[in-house]
Amino acid sequence: MKLSLLLQTLDRTLKGPDEEIRSICDDSRACEQGSLFVCHDAAAEFAAAARKNGAVAVIAAKPLDDDCIVVPDTRQAYAILARRFFGEADRNLALVAVTGTNGKTTVASMLHHILQMNGNQAALLSTVTNSEDMGGKTTLDAFSLHRTFRALSERGKEICVMEASSQGLAQERLYGLRFRVGIFTNLTREHLDYHGSLEAYRDAKKKLFKQCDAAVINRDDPASQDMIDACGGKVVTYSLRGDDATFSAKSLRDFDDGQDFALVSEGFIHRVKLHLFGRFNVENAMAAVLAAQALGVSIEDSAAALRSFHAVRGRMELLETDTPFRVMIDYAHTPDSLRQVLLTLRRVCKGRLILLFGCGGERDKGKRAEMGAIAARNADLVILTSDNPRGEDPDAIMNDILQGVGNSKTPLFLKPDRKEAIALALRQAREDDLVLLCGKGHETTMQLAEGAVPFDERAVVRQLLEE
Repeated sequence: MKLSLLLQTLDRTLKGPDEEIRSICDDSRACEQGSLFVCHDAAAEFAAAARKNGAVAVIAAKPLDDDCIVVPDTRQAYAILARRFFGEADRNLALVAVTGTNGKTTVASMLHHILQMNGNQAALLSTVTNSEDMGGKTTLDAFSLHRTFRALSERGKEICVMEASSQGLAQERLYGLRFRVGIFTNLTREHLDYHGSLEAYRDAKKKLFKQCDAAVINRDDPASQDMIDACGGKVVTYSLRGDDATFSAKSLRDFDDGQDFALVSEGFIHRVKLHLFGRFNVENAMAAVLAAQALGVSIEDSAAALRSFHAVRGRMELLETDTPFRVMIDYAHTPDSLRQVLLTLRRVCKGRLILLFGCGGERDKGKRAEMGAIAARNADLVILTSDNPRGEDPDAIMNDILQGVGNSKTPLFLKPDRKEAIALALRQAREDDLVLLCGKGHETTMQLAEGAVPFDERAVVRQLLEE
């Protein structure tokens, strides 16, 4: 595509030659011959590096060289350009986005399953279960995202269900898109190392609902009204705890293989069966069912589809271990998600609940002591270990967690090497115990100071049990 045609979308005129643009990038190292470089940091050295790598034009918030094209917001410009470059392929798709601290992956996966089971040509862009094999960030960068939209459109997909992360929203990766449905699950402490405050984190989430035709909102969350106020379209709410929502969950019952509940609204009631544990999964199911309804799938058909839905990889995933005790992997890495998982498993654990977890390095330190207190209060035995320490000292991270444990009498071990910690947990386990490995979930690497190294907890457990 010619540079002049791309610049029309930004209402900018051409300064240099009208080059053929072969790609658009915002990383100077990724530029190649024929690239258009969007420089977010407005640093002349990045522009020079991009030119050296083959970039034929540079866009920035201030002049960086003689031919630099200046725009007021480079992140918005990057999204606009990427959309034009790939022919606005998003217009061929009904877009659905899920945002929230916890539950995004499960809700997106549930909704995708419902749509597929009811004959819809739906795609899933998710952290864990990515039906389009795209991998990477929770929310792709704008160029990758629009390239994906075009690929989906060419393959006959009609609906795209995706996760919308707070960073993705704050960085305008979704700028210019219109969503058929936006879903809000919850807002708890997370990513404060990036956003700086809970208010800024909340405001990033709110951006999604300004771009939605309809919204499905968890009424039980204190931030729900903020999301409702941001949405100009139809809003449907759901609640697990009250009656002031459009739909509520009533008569919850637990079974050996999951749970069921009555989805209730004015003049309507339908029972929904899940092969999943945890009241948070009732909330996730309500969100998915109501989003599917907004897309034309009846609640009855959605409920029928959910009967064949099983756990997402790394979300309360029970491993096959042929042992007298059970081993489960979960991604819980925030105070609220850790509390919810422990409370859920307490109801189904016949023996002791053995918890292994850590906290990520170079991330929000304020949640560490809180997670330590939750662990000591809700588990029978706690093993602190590493969870993506990055460049931070694992012992220092564990000491931060210990501040919340205080004088708890809960038995506690410190093992910074995660493989050794898992071995200890398995040795400690007795008949009817449940060993819960928290924090890594679907991940298959460990982030260390020197970079990512392979680490798949499933393979580690398998190896240790064989030994």
